Amino acid sequence: MTRRIGVVAVGILLAAAAVLGGVVIADASGADGPPRTSTPPAPQPSAAEGPAPRPADPDGFEAAPFDVTPQIKVTAVRFVQSVGTWTPSSPTAASERLTAAGYPADLVAVAGPLLDESASSATTQVVYPQYGGLTDTTASVMVLARQELRDSSGTRGRDVLLDVRLAREAGGTWEITSRIDPARPAYAEARPGGPTEVGGQVLGRAGINLPGPARDDIVERRTGDPILTVLATLAQSWDLDVQVLVSGHPGTVFPTTRVSNHTVGRAVDVRAIDGRPVAAIPRDDPVLTSFMAAAGAAGATEVGGPVLPAGTGFFTDAVHQDHVHIGITPTKPPASAA
Repeated sequence: MTRRIGVVAVGILLAAAAVLGGVVIADASGADGPPRTSTPPAPQPSAAEGPAPRPADPDGFEAAPFDVTPQIKVTAVRFVQSVGTWTPSSPTAASERLTAAGYPADLVAVAGPLLDESASSATTQVVYPQYGGLTDTTASVMVLARQELRDSSGTRGRDVLLDVRLAREAGGTWEITSRIDPARPAYAEARPGGPTEVGGQVLGRAGINLPGPARDDIVERRTGDPILTVLATLAQSWDLDVQVLVSGHPGTVFPTTRVSNHTVGRAVDVRAIDGRPVAAIPRDDPVLTSFMAAAGAAGATEVGGPVLPAGTGFFTDAVHQDHVHIGITPTKPPASAA
């Protein structure tokens, strides 16, 4: 299969985010299944009808055809762009860069990883903004981007992933907030020795496009072999673009206090299938049902996406219109298509 990079055509250089930390494993038994949102799923037009036009942001970001509440992603993308892009004449201190970009200095806890004070300038291209959670008044958007940092020694690049939180104000607008998880669980513990045998196979497979944070999760053994085996099995039939494994995902199943299977290395979010962003695939395209059913057959106990295949262990909601969540809860049987 031809290698295709599932980068959404955002049309602008945007600022990037960095991986959220955490190195101690948290005990969890809850799955990442529904409900994650009180917001109803978006209308799902067929391929024949075609999606309704989506609004374009003044800065150039254009929502994908099936994005839910595009203004949320526009706001998150603008934040990452404004804060993470700077020139040699920009302020050096992280807090000053925030205020220069028009944001409160207390957001440095959120944007801090973007603000490498050793770099004289930076530019970033957004790869994909994906929902991590959504309610009527709160949201999480995981913004995956490619950042180039420049200093006197040259240019270095990195993939970065930032969990941007938003709150809906009284007037209906969405604003960036510093509120993350009140009692954020720690990510799965990094282990020495390099990737496992399965991890090495996933890292070396041409049909799996992994961003930097996800590659680190595999190399440092934060992600377990069971979910990597599911990923490798699916890659036998499809080219896959991964958004997130462990690092950068909300620690809990938004907006609950249940620890996410991502946090303990038992889940993966796929943003594109055969180079097609999930947010742009027509809802009646058979690839969605086939892919979700195959994930269950490969051993996943929970599979969430834009559609609801007949069977058990599958779910859909507004959050999962832009990716397919694949997870494993050891106490549950694999998802099974009817």
